[in-house]
Amino acid sequence: MGELLPGQPIRIIDDTRDIPTIIHPYGEIPIVNASAGVRRIVTLAYLIVWAWYEHKVSAELTNTKPEKRMVILIDEIEAHLHPKWQRAILPALLDIQTILSSELEIQFLISTHSPLVMASAETFFNAETDKLFHLSANKETGEAELADMDFIKYGHVNSWLTSPIFSLGQARAQEAENAINRAKRIQLQENPDRNEIIETHKMLLKELGETDPFWPRWIYFAEQNGVSI
Repeated sequence: MGELLPGQPIRIIDDTRDIPTIIHPYGEIPIVNASAGVRRIVTLAYLIVWAWYEHKVSAELTNTKPEKRMVILIDEIEAHLHPKWQRAILPALLDIQTILSSELEIQFLISTHSPLVMASAETFFNAETDKLFHLSANKETGEAELADMDFIKYGHVNSWLTSPIFSLGQARAQEAENAINRAKRIQLQENPDRNEIIETHKMLLKELGETDPFWPRWIYFAEQNGVSI
């Protein structure tokens, strides 16, 4: 998508407002016609700057000192964002924090379901000032539980998906995971049934790609048990 720059306000048909524009690499468009993801990012940036500016104006009018701290809560920060932007949104917000740091201390409270957002935090997370919490439902009582988690740099997005934060068994389609789990159960049997191996192999062929890393292990097992692949 490239860098986004502010353009000149324009008028559009059947609208009496001056509409801000965004300059994309492919051209300049009214903000109202931008994608949901772009509108969300622009809105967040605008609201932060606008809130701080209006607070300073209000403080001046009332002859009081401006506050030095701001708390910003964002729910599901990845909503509507392309994966490229999911990886960039948190660093972008922290850049705003840096720009305003001489006047304002910003605390972000952000929720996400995106492993890309979590991976993007690895560079900036400071264990002395930052916290990672995991919100889940208690399986017995159904009550919400908030757990303080250690922040671990899992690196690869797939590793985040299978971490205690997201708790997926594997970073793949559910059907493929089921097929592999079935294959692993057969591999643990002392005398696996040949027909069951064949049926499981058919499932694996349907669900796994040709270069899937599970194939060498499975093919060796099948051939060792008399099934020619």
